[in-house]
Amino acid sequence: MSFLVTGGLGFIGSKVVIQLVKRGIPTIVTDINIEKNKDKLLKLVTDIKAKPNLLSFEKLDITDLENLEKIFKNNKIDSIINLAYGIGKICEDNPLQASKINIVGTTAIFEMVVKYKIRRLVFASSETVYGANQNFFGKRAVTENDFSGMDNQYFTYGAMKQLNEFMAEKYIKKHGCSIAYTRPSVVFGYGRENTAINWAEDFAGKPAIGKPVYLPFSKNNKDNWIYVDDCAEQLVRLAIKETLNFSCYNTGSQTVDGDELESTVKKFIPNAKIYFEKETKFTPLIDDQNDMRIRKEIGFNPRSFEEGVKCLINDVQKNN
Repeated sequence: MSFLVTGGLGFIGSKVVIQLVKRGIPTIVTDINIEKNKDKLLKLVTDIKAKPNLLSFEKLDITDLENLEKIFKNNKIDSIINLAYGIGKICEDNPLQASKINIVGTTAIFEMVVKYKIRRLVFASSETVYGANQNFFGKRAVTENDFSGMDNQYFTYGAMKQLNEFMAEKYIKKHGCSIAYTRPSVVFGYGRENTAINWAEDFAGKPAIGKPVYLPFSKNNKDNWIYVDDCAEQLVRLAIKETLNFSCYNTGSQTVDGDELESTVKKFIPNAKIYFEKETKFTPLIDDQNDMRIRKEIGFNPRSFEEGVKCLINDVQKNN
């Protein structure tokens, strides 16, 4: 039995693959950029002394439904972790193309779950489904039962994630599929490439190599953060757990404001030059998630923001 990881060479996807092969699970990795990033992932697998022969690779554009079907026909797939998604500027600048990837592509995965009787599908939704305004919920941490409606929606990306969640619930109820999805907050760590929130690496990554960093929010801003390896671990544990009590899980780890962010980085890099945008008071994201549901479900507590920052700085310095 194999796991299929779509988008398996991406920022989160590559970490998911590593967690699977660490466990000795045969994994089929699909990505649209196989040639570009395959060797990088194989090196990471070798570095952790896992067995590279557990991996197989397939180039896949998730909108290519014929090739998607071939992967399921030619392999005995037990579970799927779907991370093939168009993010950031493509959603705002080219919503038609983004819809082909994010809506048609994700729905095609749902169809494969039904047709090939897949044991479990896990995918990453997003905290952006809650909209752009923490004031909508008051000062409390947002729970999985909260819903903001479209009036509070800032991101086309978030609207697409909402539709993915609604479709998932439809397949669960209509077909009895076992599907779970997470709502990651700001996922930070080393290895982001040209995303809408490169600041989620740069805030500590640039100071780590002696460069100043300019952040697009004020010191008053609050965001909920989770380290990328922990985000991946959550997805994997949801995929391998025999039974789940819910379909939807918040995954946020810790909320920090600008002052806390700066002081944390300066614990490791005292001379870090971090500059904040004075005019933009807040990022269009919620401040805080209640993540007790997933902690209880999978028996895993993400590392603290400080521990994640230390890992990020170490990774950046090791690779530069």
